[in-house]
Amino acid sequence: MPKPLLHRLRALRRLRDGVPLSARGALVAMFSALALWRFGFGTLDLLLFVVGISGLILVGFSALLVGAVGFRLRRLSGGGRPRSAAAARRLEAGSPFLTGFRLPAFSRLPLIKIHWRWLYPEAVDCRLRLKDGELLEEAIAGRRCQVAAIRRRLTVFDAFGLSRVSWEREEPTSLTVLPDVGRLRRTPVVQSMSSAEGLPHPRGAPEGDRMEIRRYVPGDSVRHILWKTYARTRQLNVRIPERSIEVSKKTVAYLLTGPGDEPAAAAARVALETGVFGIDWLFGADGTDQPADTLEPALDAIARSGSIAATRPGGNGHGAGERAGGLSTFLRHPRVQGEVHCVIFAPGRPGAWMEPALAATRNFSGAVSFVVATDGLVRQQPVPLWRRWLFVEEGEPQATTQELSRLLKTVGGAGYPALVVDRKSGKSFGPEGQRALGAAG
Repeated sequence: MPKPLLHRLRALRRLRDGVPLSARGALVAMFSALALWRFGFGTLDLLLFVVGISGLILVGFSALLVGAVGFRLRRLSGGGRPRSAAAARRLEAGSPFLTGFRLPAFSRLPLIKIHWRWLYPEAVDCRLRLKDGELLEEAIAGRRCQVAAIRRRLTVFDAFGLSRVSWEREEPTSLTVLPDVGRLRRTPVVQSMSSAEGLPHPRGAPEGDRMEIRRYVPGDSVRHILWKTYARTRQLNVRIPERSIEVSKKTVAYLLTGPGDEPAAAAARVALETGVFGIDWLFGADGTDQPADTLEPALDAIARSGSIAATRPGGNGHGAGERAGGLSTFLRHPRVQGEVHCVIFAPGRPGAWMEPALAATRNFSGAVSFVVATDGLVRQQPVPLWRRWLFVEEGEPQATTQELSRLLKTVGGAGYPALVVDRKSGKSFGPEGQRALGAAG
């Protein structure tokens, strides 16, 4: 859309929002004036005379009251009084929190209703609580994000819908919302995220379980002697630790964004907070230029990746160009070189991220594995045409077994192992479970 035309439309919208008369109110006023002029004065119909006068008085009183309350609240909402208690706070998606934003409810005025919602960040459910004559704002974020300002759209209207005024206000505040981990924290599934093939490596350090047996030599601990074997054979044998699974001492991880990426962000958060990557690790995400090696900046990167769709022109947040550059740049970082293992957290639905991500890993010298996260699975079934016309699905659609099977085949065909985790149930699916999902799909 051309910019001059866009500016004119915005100006018309601001003008429309400032006029305290809705379309319904204009119709009521028009028909009341017609009844009063044509029949009340024209034919001296007393009933229509009373109806016309009452309609005009009701519309005028409503417009005057709504305009006065809107003018008062507009000054209060734009004032300098402290309102937001959510400044510089780290919250979790799905959990309600009081932001501290409040406005007078004007409960004693008849017919007046006050409501507002968040324009930015998106996917935030705003609820209003009445307490001590004031409306307190309670927000529930449906998606992770990190923003430096909150933009609200406030509306004052009457109970009959005859008058309405609206305006927008932006409040500077630092707000970080982390993804909801669901049941992932209650399961030991994250312990397998940083392992590669799951097999001992001959070059690994002797840090595994004590599975191997050899003859006793001076200096071995007495606690590791197999006394039952000694009683039977009169030979001293001891257990020694097997070689560790990982040759490398460093694990790096990256979060890809795309349709249905909230479970993947939750899995990455759990992995970071539980310390499954060990001591020396590095984390990156779409929307972050520099990788993080400590917990707080890594969590900020997870939250910031959820705001890509709202900050980038175009609005969908799933462009392949940024995603390819992000992962490929991360894999070329000087600290992501040598014998490292890269764990990539990916959405459970195929999207524009797949081809660029696989292309970025082809020239990577280290080991790569994928953690594919979902919020439950459903079987794909045809939707009747009448249902698509009459009903609109809210929120992100759930991943289907067919989509997940196609995604795992693509990742497996590139030679990378994958672990499937379900945030809704807390379960994980290894190779056997993935074959079962493929058969179901």
